[in-house]
Amino acid sequence: MRRIGYNKAMRAIIWILAGFLFVCGWSQTADYTGYQVLRITVEHPKQFEQIQTLVRDVWSCSLKGRTIDVCASPEERAALQKAGFTWQTLIEDVQALIESQRSDYQPQGDLFSRYLTLDEVYAAMRTLAEQNPRLVQMLQVGISVEGRPIYALRITRDPRGARVYRDRPQVVFNACQHAREWITVSVALYLAYALVASYGVDTRVTQWLQRTEVYVVPVVNPDGYVYTWTTNRLWRKNRRYLGTNNWGQPIYGVDLNRNWGFQWGGQGSSGQRSSETYRGPAPFSEPETYTLSRWLLSLPTLRAHVDIHSYSQLIMWPWGYTDALCYHHATFERIGLIMQQQIQSVHGMFYAAGPIYTTIYPASGNMCDWVYGVRGALSFGYELRDTGQYGFLLPPDQILPNSEEFYPAALTLIEWMTTRRWD
Repeated sequence: MRRIGYNKAMRAIIWILAGFLFVCGWSQTADYTGYQVLRITVEHPKQFEQIQTLVRDVWSCSLKGRTIDVCASPEERAALQKAGFTWQTLIEDVQALIESQRSDYQPQGDLFSRYLTLDEVYAAMRTLAEQNPRLVQMLQVGISVEGRPIYALRITRDPRGARVYRDRPQVVFNACQHAREWITVSVALYLAYALVASYGVDTRVTQWLQRTEVYVVPVVNPDGYVYTWTTNRLWRKNRRYLGTNNWGQPIYGVDLNRNWGFQWGGQGSSGQRSSETYRGPAPFSEPETYTLSRWLLSLPTLRAHVDIHSYSQLIMWPWGYTDALCYHHATFERIGLIMQQQIQSVHGMFYAAGPIYTTIYPASGNMCDWVYGVRGALSFGYELRDTGQYGFLLPPDQILPNSEEFYPAALTLIEWMTTRRWD
């Protein structure tokens, strides 16, 4: 397959946009000295629940593989050892890794050799729309708890000709519900750039963008994303103030991907405010999920959707709230396996595929379940690179290859959307 990241049109767009961006420093006050990322062996589900009571920050897990990755302090490691757990150490010193990567987040070359601040992301989106008015439109589709806008890029021929084209199928790609998953922002932005660069060059993409509407939302959680740049690189949730704990310390944050209003409040979410999977006091209690859901409901021909996360290299689909197979499981599986092959054909990376509940973990109130269960669209959840060596601290040199392998998988879904044949 031709690597779109290296064609002339793509390079031209990247370098032009890079000139419009400004530098914003990355500072941190959260201290992870002594923290390690561990891959713990799990023998049965009750141990998974026990680990969650001993360690606050679960990074990822595989129920099939019977392992769970956690970011643990010295005190938490002592508690795990006392409980009899064994593990493999994935990251020896979390703070040292954060410090060693600081210089990598300064401007170096084009947009996909480094991570971008929120202001840089929005500047890049705005410039792409301004320089391609016959193909790209920038829209506000939501708002955060701290009042920041959530923007989307609408990519279709003559986007200003109508608010929506009711004869054009619609697909949405969104990223960064969880703030620390920086790679998802870059991959989503790359998708928009690559589609624009391919228009008029790649016959298939040109035809699809004349007949469909593609929406790209790089940052669903802008407050949390800003917080990862200014205060805590590993922050996950939004920045909702939740009051204080028993010691008078403030508590913040709702897990946006547990706050969606389909099967909200069940397994895989927490009612504890301090939990990393705190679901909020009610479905759609957060402006990020509420406003985004209203926008998704306003799209009359929405047929497909991808919620981009990291990490673990997975392609998933509903359900997340139950281990029962969804009604269109055969369709999801067929398309998911094609996307799996497309990804692997680029750089040889393997992404496991399957339902959310059994492929990664139970997750009630997640976005994919809502988009499929309520909105009636084919909805996939992606977990991007890697499989644990760096986790959420993926080096910037993996941005471009991760984006390049995601791109053909995205095209597969766009191609399916143009026909939409449910099994």
